[in-house]
Amino acid sequence: MRLRHCSLQLSLLATAFFTVSAQAQEAVSDGNWSASSTWSGGAVPKAGAIVTLGEGRDVVLDVSPPALNGLTIDGKLSFADNKDLELSSEWIVVRGELAIGTEAKPYTHKATITLTDNVPDENINGMGDRGIMLQGGTLNLHGDRTNAWTKLSKTAEAGSNSIEVLNAAQWKVGDEIVLASTDFDPRQAERRTIAAISGNKITLDKKLDYMHFGKITFGVDERGEVGLLSRNIKVQASADAAQSFFGGHIMALATSRMYVEGVELNRMGQNMHLARYPIHWHLVGDAQGQYIKNASIHDTYNRCVTVHGTNFVHVENNVTYNIVGHCFFLEDGIEHGNEFVH
Repeated sequence: MRLRHCSLQLSLLATAFFTVSAQAQEAVSDGNWSASSTWSGGAVPKAGAIVTLGEGRDVVLDVSPPALNGLTIDGKLSFADNKDLELSSEWIVVRGELAIGTEAKPYTHKATITLTDNVPDENINGMGDRGIMLQGGTLNLHGDRTNAWTKLSKTAEAGSNSIEVLNAAQWKVGDEIVLASTDFDPRQAERRTIAAISGNKITLDKKLDYMHFGKITFGVDERGEVGLLSRNIKVQASADAAQSFFGGHIMALATSRMYVEGVELNRMGQNMHLARYPIHWHLVGDAQGQYIKNASIHDTYNRCVTVHGTNFVHVENNVTYNIVGHCFFLEDGIEHGNEFVH
């Protein structure tokens, strides 16, 4: 195992152990990522670079850069909202701020962060590998979807290629959805892609294999849930994680802040590795005002949302599917004031 069981007082660790790239690049002024004037030596970071945005630097990601071997944000990195963008890195350390959209103005294009593992067995500041690691920093991720899941408005029969739901607002052609099982067998959950949509009637890309119940019987609401898996902001591990079960992770230490909404987490969590979860508040203490909501967390290898030694987090209206382990995890059992809603 890459991480042995320990007390995990990670906020006290300060030494990074990683393979040094052939190129280290530092931002020396505010500006766009694509501008040579932003970077030391006038050279925009190339593939394999380990990049540092120094304290006080404010850089806007206006292009999709080549894959990096690491990124440290001591200042601020924000995504421009005028095109679809992708950022790929072995790891990202945030002591300043990483921002995609704002709470007042959610991101409207597609933004994808992919965590790779081409340099295995790194241990960045005691926080492991292949992660977005917050050491007193701020993560602001604000996607544009708020309708995370709904229910069937009528029973969907096996063999049908369409369903009717209570509320399909914001859902689009090409989105991926999942129908929860309404049988005793949880494996009757089914993923489909929306081929067409008209009001609350959804045409599927292929027929259903199973019946999904959609009625209220004797006053009991037994209508099957339908979850939206697609989001315009995605944080994921690269495809190799599907074989290794060593996905990405997001981890916040003391004094860090996470505000995450309308985001898709895919191939996240590191199987059989302690403290490596899709999203993880670790010994933050008072996290009043922090949240994850309207998110999609699917195809994970180690839980979904972990709240450890952290209080007053708001977890609301999220869809989770095809996960390993406890999905919502209060680690010590002494956490208080946390809200798990809808």
